[in-house]
Amino acid sequence: MNVNIFKNIDSYSKLVYAYTKILWAGIMYQAVNNFYNKPTDGNIKTQHFFAIYFAPFTVFFLALDSQYMVDHYFDARPLVNILIITSFFILLNAVNSRLRKLMIVFVPLGLFGEIIFSLVLGLYEYRLARIPVYVPFGHAAVYACGYLLHARLWAQNNDVIMKKIFFVSFSGLFIGAGWFFNDIFSLIFGFLFFYRGLRRKNWNTLYYYVAFYVITLEFAGTYFEVWQWRELALGFIPTANPPVGAVFFYIGADSVLLRIMRFVDKKQILTPLNGIRPEEKW
Repeated sequence: MNVNIFKNIDSYSKLVYAYTKILWAGIMYQAVNNFYNKPTDGNIKTQHFFAIYFAPFTVFFLALDSQYMVDHYFDARPLVNILIITSFFILLNAVNSRLRKLMIVFVPLGLFGEIIFSLVLGLYEYRLARIPVYVPFGHAAVYACGYLLHARLWAQNNDVIMKKIFFVSFSGLFIGAGWFFNDIFSLIFGFLFFYRGLRRKNWNTLYYYVAFYVITLEFAGTYFEVWQWRELALGFIPTANPPVGAVFFYIGADSVLLRIMRFVDKKQILTPLNGIRPEEKW
């Protein structure tokens, strides 16, 4: 029997496999490209629903992923993965074109942030000592819901007064955390939230609304022991569990996100089929 026949068959199989992978990669890229560039204003009713109810629903999801559930019933993390990721995609299909692009890019950015802050720097640790699958999708959804809450007519009509209320409230949170709980981490990053974040964003109340969601879910996640912050951040900065100053990371992520969006446009990545990119300012 000619051994070369089998060698040739094996070579052809590898070649077909390689071409198949390239073909599927092309199909997937085209699908993402079409979805990324699809113009839409979204579904207003669904947007309003998520803006108001996403936070309480997520608190419930975090309760399902709690240590209490594991100790008394079962580990519901696989179910929570499904619930939050499904919610993410429902929201993704309900928002307008601009926010959808931001959400898509925020997912890998959120995962990168988790790797840096949790695994590399060790600022906090998740239950089971690994990052849940739903977390990067949750980050993108939290950002989007803060965005949607800020876009509501009530928020826009009361922007001036809410800016003052938020400033006083968040200042009190940061100072109170440092004074009563020796949370030096929140004092430092609370100052950066105002000085390096909001000041550069022209005190846009969008970031207050996002921060409101973040603080709500931080308290829920730590209460249910889904994650836990270290007592000493980076080994030497006293920290509460959770530190309210962690909201600075979201405004920092937004700055990185907008730089990525400008890079995507500049390098013509994910270009529409007609080759015409919409005029968008990131």
